[in-house]
Amino acid sequence: MRQSLRVLAATIVALGVVAGVAGAQAPGDQSKKMDEIFTSPNQATNSDLAFWGSHAFVGYYTGGAGFPPGTGPRGGVRIFDISNPAAPRLVRDFACDGAQNDPILWDRNGNGVADLMLLAVDTTMASPECGAARVPGGTPTGWEGVRVFTMSDDPANPFTTIQQVKSVYTDCGAHTITLWPEEPGRLLAYVSSYPLGAGPTCGDTEYLNTANPYDEDPGSPANPLHGVIQIVEVPLANPAAAQELDVQPAISYPGDPDGRQEWCEKGLCSPAFEPAAVACHDIVVHVEHRLAGAACAEQAQVWEIGANGIPDTQSPISIVDDEVSSGGTGNIPGAVDFFHSAMFNNDGTVLNTVDESFGSGCPTMTNYQPRPWNPAGGTHKTGRMFFSDTETGEFFSEFHVGDVRPNPAAGEYCSAHMGMQVIGIKRDLLVNAWYTGGADVIDFTKPTRLKEIAYYDPARNSGTWSAYPYTGPMFKTGPGIPVYASDGVTNNALAQGMVVYRTIVEKPGVPMRVDHLNPQTMDHE
Repeated sequence: MRQSLRVLAATIVALGVVAGVAGAQAPGDQSKKMDEIFTSPNQATNSDLAFWGSHAFVGYYTGGAGFPPGTGPRGGVRIFDISNPAAPRLVRDFACDGAQNDPILWDRNGNGVADLMLLAVDTTMASPECGAARVPGGTPTGWEGVRVFTMSDDPANPFTTIQQVKSVYTDCGAHTITLWPEEPGRLLAYVSSYPLGAGPTCGDTEYLNTANPYDEDPGSPANPLHGVIQIVEVPLANPAAAQELDVQPAISYPGDPDGRQEWCEKGLCSPAFEPAAVACHDIVVHVEHRLAGAACAEQAQVWEIGANGIPDTQSPISIVDDEVSSGGTGNIPGAVDFFHSAMFNNDGTVLNTVDESFGSGCPTMTNYQPRPWNPAGGTHKTGRMFFSDTETGEFFSEFHVGDVRPNPAAGEYCSAHMGMQVIGIKRDLLVNAWYTGGADVIDFTKPTRLKEIAYYDPARNSGTWSAYPYTGPMFKTGPGIPVYASDGVTNNALAQGMVVYRTIVEKPGVPMRVDHLNPQTMDHE
C-alpha cells in the first residue's frame, strides 16, 4: 500500500529510535526559553494542526513504529478547547481513519466557531466513508482524496454533530492540502501528492486504470509521474457540491538534469516504490501578496496566484534547487533529498524551504547513488532548512539543529519538517518541528544571520511532526507565546499527542491576535 513519506521516514529510523531510548547515553530534555506545559498521549502519529477561535484540531492515524499492524488507534481528529492554552480540554475525539488526516477549517457563519472541515487522505481506502477499511494501494476500486465535513457550531456546545457531506477523489490521493480562501462564495484547496507507492490511479501503471468508481476523470492525469497539483472547490453555501476543478496546474523542474524526483538516487531503492515522481509535497500561500511557495520534491518554486485563485505553475517567479541533484547549477549548497515544505516571512520577501531527509542521524546524512550529474555519489548532509530571496532565489543561509545541538544517541533522527511564521510582528520568527530534535524558534529577521532563540528537545524520541505558533487565546497568567506541536511520528507507542509549549521571546512586539490558523495559509495582513 502506498506510504506517506513521513511514515517512510519513521520506518527508516524506528528500530533505532527504540534502541536509542533504551540503551544510549542520550541527554535528557534540552530546552531554552521553551517549557513543555501540556501533553495529551494517544499513541498514534499525530499529524497536522489547524486552529479556529478557541479550538485546536489535531489529525492523527496509526502509522509509525511501536504497534503491530492492525493494532492501536486507527485515525481521526481530536478537537481541543484551548481557551486556556496552559490547560487544553479534549472536546471530541472524532474517529475517521485515513492517513494523514491533515485538516483545513472554515467558519461559514462568522460566529467564531469552525463549521466546515476538510481532511486529506493519502491511504487507499475501500470506500470514502469514515468507517471504511484500508486496502492495498494498488486496489483498482480503492478511494483516496479529500473528505468534506460540516459541523455544528453552537458556541456553547460545538462539534456535537460532524457529518461527512462529500468526498472528492484525487489521483495519488491527498498528501497535503492548502487553503486558498480568497474566492467569493467558495474555498479552494490545493491538493499535493506524489507516487511513492502505487495508488488506484497513481503510479507507473495504475494511472491508466479506468475501472475506479470514484474517479470522475478516468485516465487523467495521463502521466505515471503525476506531474500536477489538483484543486478542490468547496461552495460555502453547499459544501456537498464540492468537486475537483477541471484545471490541473502542471508541475515541471526547469533546469533539472533528469526532470524528476528519482527515489533510488537518494537512497530509497525498493521494489515497493514507484521509480520516480514529478509532484509537490506542500504549498504555502501568502494571501496578501498572492504568492505560493511550493516545495515540489526535486525543487522549490515561487508562483504567482492568478485572479481566479489558480497558481501559475509554468512561469515560476523563482526556483530553488540544490547543487548535487541539479548537477552543479543549483543555488542551494550541498544536497537536498526532498523539498518538503515552505514558508514565507511576513512581508513575503524571504522564502524558507525545508528538506525532509531520507538518511539517519543528527545531523542527518544520506548516501547518494552515482548518477551522470553526480558521478561520485557520496554521503551528504541532509534534512536542513534554507532561506532565500523570494524574487531571485538568491541563497541567504541554512540551519540544522544537529549542527548546534548534536545528539549522539542511537536512532536519533532530526530532519526538519513542518512549521509556521509568527504572524503579525515586526520580527521574522519561524517555529519549526525537527522530528526527534523537538521544536524551535528561529529568528530570520536578518536572513543571512540566523539565530535559534528558543527550543525544546524532549528525550523521549517520539518525534515531532508539526509546530505552530497560534496567538488566538493567549496564556491567562504569565508571559509567553503558545506553541502547539503534534507528536508521535517516529514512535506511536511513545506519542504525546498534542503538546503545548510556553515560549518566551524577548522583545517580540505585540503579536497579532488571530482568530484562525490553517497550516500553510498566511491570510492575516
